[in-house]
Amino acid sequence: MSKHFLSLAIIILSLSLLFCGYQISKDAANNDEKKTTTVLNVEKGLWTIEETAQYLSLPVDQLRSIVSSNDFERANLSGSYDTYRFIPYIEIKGEKYFNKIQVDEWIKYNSLNWTEVAL
Repeated sequence: MSKHFLSLAIIILSLSLLFCGYQISKDAANNDEKKTTTVLNVEKGLWTIEETAQYLSLPVDQLRSIVSSNDFERANLSGSYDTYRFIPYIEIKGEKYFNKIQVDEWIKYNSLNWTEVAL
């Protein structure tokens, strides 16, 4: 009787090891897919105004207002100004695009200088 019990225990242990191995490999594959998706979104070179507004936790209309007031103020300047005084962007075919690193620098500059962004 103990011979049958030992054989049955070995079979159950083997099956549980196979099942656990399958589950671990399945979870690892799912985690790799999630990491790839996250990395692609973070490493995107340029953001649209909607993506930038989401990153800044602002409504899109408010970011558009900031950009247009910055453009108006910049146009009325007759000299030089600090790079990050105004939110930096590039315009391609009428659409404004933002770079995360430069947006972060703009935040840091305006936070350190305690300036109020005009709307």
